[in-house]
Amino acid sequence: MEKKRGRGRPRVAERIAGGSADMYEKLATDGRKFRSRRSVADATYAFSAAILLSKSGYVIEDLDVICGENYQCRSILNQLGRMYRTEGYSEKDVVKVAKAAIQGKKDGHSVKEIEQYIKHGRKTGEW
Repeated sequence: MEKKRGRGRPRVAERIAGGSADMYEKLATDGRKFRSRRSVADATYAFSAAILLSKSGYVIEDLDVICGENYQCRSILNQLGRMYRTEGYSEKDVVKVAKAAIQGKKDGHSVKEIEQYIKHGRKTGEW
């Protein structure tokens, strides 16, 4: 019997973590099963951004505003993770945008508005 050839896209965790993709995906999703690959990808990008922000050498005050337990704020982390992993922004740029997101949340902007701002900026480069 021939070995089955893998077709289609690789998992997001494989692009980020390479050989340790299974472990990375398990950590990112807390071992939960998601309905779609997109849900797993979103969790992986958010996890990647959370690791980046927590391990960055920069001091980020009030990080819990976007890294808290609130599920909606995970969409902000998702966009930051996509900036870093997909578009190739530097850590410094991601931290700068994270600080702007924290300030926007404090100023009363909704999570959806902040998410749209980051998404527009990362796709067009216009901040």
